[in-house]
Amino acid sequence: MATFRIDQVAELARQMEFTPAEARLAQLTNAEDLLLTLGPGRAYPFDFIVFKITGYHPKSVAADLLTGMALQHDLGLLIERVSDSLDLMAQDVVEPVLQIDDVCQRFNVTSKTIQRWRRRGLPGRRFTFADGKRRIGFLLTSVERFLSLYREQVSVAGNFSQVTLEEKHDIIRRAKRLATRCGCCRDEITRRIAKSLNRSPLTILHTVRKYDADHPDDAVFPLAKDPIPDAERLRILKGYRSGVAMGVLARRACRPKTAVYRVLIEERAARINRRKIKFIDDALYHDDNAESLVNDLVNQQPIQASPTNDELRVPRDLPPYLQELYRTPLLTPAKERALFLKLNFHKYQFAQARRKLDPQFARSRQLNGLEQHLGKAIDTKNAIVGANLRLVVSVARKHLRPGLSLMELVSDGNLTLMRAVDSFDVHKGYRFSTYATFALMKGFARSVPLMRAMSAGTMGLEDDRLLQLPDPSATSDRTFAARDELQLLLRRLDSRERDVILAHYGISIEGNSRCPASYDELGTRLGLSKQRVRQIEQSALAKLRAAH
Repeated sequence: MATFRIDQVAELARQMEFTPAEARLAQLTNAEDLLLTLGPGRAYPFDFIVFKITGYHPKSVAADLLTGMALQHDLGLLIERVSDSLDLMAQDVVEPVLQIDDVCQRFNVTSKTIQRWRRRGLPGRRFTFADGKRRIGFLLTSVERFLSLYREQVSVAGNFSQVTLEEKHDIIRRAKRLATRCGCCRDEITRRIAKSLNRSPLTILHTVRKYDADHPDDAVFPLAKDPIPDAERLRILKGYRSGVAMGVLARRACRPKTAVYRVLIEERAARINRRKIKFIDDALYHDDNAESLVNDLVNQQPIQASPTNDELRVPRDLPPYLQELYRTPLLTPAKERALFLKLNFHKYQFAQARRKLDPQFARSRQLNGLEQHLGKAIDTKNAIVGANLRLVVSVARKHLRPGLSLMELVSDGNLTLMRAVDSFDVHKGYRFSTYATFALMKGFARSVPLMRAMSAGTMGLEDDRLLQLPDPSATSDRTFAARDELQLLLRRLDSRERDVILAHYGISIEGNSRCPASYDELGTRLGLSKQRVRQIEQSALAKLRAAH
């Protein structure tokens, strides 16, 4: 289920659901009008959004600018949620209400394309149709307005103009050549012809299918190779990662190089689309010379002012690795602000470029550009994290308890620090160290009790051996408390997660001695791979940390 990206818009949608029905319907129309005018590359103040929808100026709002791209997503979701609360009947609406299938047929596009249009600003309301089912519907006027505003993009995606007889002959000729000479599969044939003729792959597919139906003795698609099965795709990907040349992979699979290339490209595109990236927008990013301005801000700021004696002092009781962290210079306020602007700018660039990514037509050059944006964001994040690692050590030392390892606390704190970098908003006006300190204290408040329970004999390991639980005959309050706490935590897990945790760490609730089981042993016992057992364990530990 889709979720709001902007908390303020989510709250606005909740408030609108309590508005009288007549006013709510008018506000819904206002939201649709606004959605169709937003530019994805622009930024808007939230009070402007509220005024355009409700007609009221809020008394107090945050001064942040909201990116048009995120607003397009959230306003589309707001329209759907608020319309659902109105119990709209499609047959009661004066103008025609188009369902997804109607739009697909009218513009000769797939439902996937309709979803892309919705992300770009095509508003959809939730209606109850004649069959009694509630579905997304589109007012005809909204579709026509969207078409007039984005005619070029819609035309490229749909190409709903009729295919001429000359074009049909050209499509069939190309399809036969690709099937017989190049050994392409059906998907590759439709993709390559669509790219060459600037047509929708669906249009090419329907054209060739109709030809095959009318000319069974000269059908094209029976000449094409079958699509590459999933098992073969996995072998291609594994071979490529091992350094096998593309030509060798093509010969092994009895496929043309273009088919192997497409497998690799689709895997890269899927990996990029799986990346979850959130950025905090800034008006600077929408300037024509944004990248140059951001880099100038970073380069002109000194890394560190004259350090104080406290900043130069290295605690003597730390191991050499942690002492080395204190030699990394601290960031000045100006340098810190510049780096956070740079981090979010590269995330913004990545998000903007990914919006234009069409997996069907993705090319290596386009994916390289996306990965470069991502790489620059990672490098900038690492610079911020590196300059604040000593803060993790400082806060971790204050939470050190008997039986706990400082290195374990630092490792846990480093993960909290990296999450804090991603969520920190430099526009709030305070230093990152203040924000990170509170995040670390909150994180340790959750993780330290769990670590203590583990070290007390419930889930701890030392030198790859499980620390033994207290003697089952013991009756100390600490023993009973530790076991009760463990039992409460384990109830948060499903049966398979519980079995993996208990077996891998050699835990017995009754206190009996039990040998820890390796991932291989657990995999054999449960009929799973070693990697899957490890994933189950990590998921279970994450639940335990969140529950404590």
